Order: sequence, then C-alpha cells, then structure tokens
Amino acid sequence: MAKYRIDIFYSGHRLPAEISREAIIREYSTFLEPEIRKHLEVDSRALSLERGQYDADMLLKTFEGYRNLFLWLVDRDIYIEGMNFVFGCAIRMKGAILSVYRLNSEELVRKETVHEVGHILGLGHCENDCVMRFSNSLQEVIEKSAHLCSACREKLQRMHGV
Repeated sequence: MAKYRIDIFYSGHRLPAEISREAIIREYSTFLEPEIRKHLEVDSRALSLERGQYDADMLLKTFEGYRNLFLWLVDRDIYIEGMNFVFGCAIRMKGAILSVYRLNSEELVRKETVHEVGHILGLGHCENDCVMRFSNSLQEVIEKSAHLCSACREKLQRMHGV
C-alpha cells in the first residue's frame, strides 16, 4: 500500500506543526507521510464579530481544489454552526483544521492531531477508551486516551487495505 502524503500548514508559531508531524508519524506511519509546508494567514473574513471566533467551515474553503491531504493548525478560536466552539473540523480524505487556541499543552495538541487525522482517514467518533472519543470540553480531551483503540486501528486497516 502506498502511503498518503499529508501536508501540514500553520498560522502562528511553527511548534504546533512540529508536534503534529511527530504525532502523525507515531500513530499513522503505516498510512501517512507528513510534511510541514508553510505558514498561512487566517482569512479575516471568516471572523464572526458577534462571536469573536472564526468559522471553521469558511477557513476550510482555503483548501478547495487542493490535491493532497492537509492539516491546518490555527492559533485562533474556531466554531461550526450549532457548537460553542470546536477543537477541529475534518473532511474525510481531504483535510482538517485544528485550533490550538484552547489546547494548553503539547500532549493535548498531539491528542487532537491524532483525533482529526483519524477523521481525515475515515474514522468516526468512538465510545471506547480511544483518542477518537468526542470531546466537548478541555477536560474531556485531557481525560481521553492519546491513542487509537484496537477497534479503530482495525477499521483503518480494513478501509485502507493494510
């Protein structure tokens, strides 16, 4: 099986991109080859003045037509309609945006990177002790596992022919 390339972009500091690259290599080396690409500015048109947050769906449009898988780490607070905030937002077999705004440690950046990349690769939320468990608060991110459970790992292997 050929590995997919995943390009990592970042706004703000480069360090979260480096942390994410390491997390992808650690959890998904069978499937992905991550490469840090470049700094991207966040489009100010995605800012909701009423909320003081950026619309994740609008920011994802930055990558319309982009050919490789991508992960964009932003240093801004993001939301999607119907949610107070989100840590990230993904499109299967395309890419994801991940906000590091609320993630106050390298470990949390690692966990949410693995979570969003799992969505990119086709995984949904999981009820097991798994990094794919849905997190509605920072405390839930802290408490969940940093790794895929065996059921999610098997799903990935079936979906991607490993």
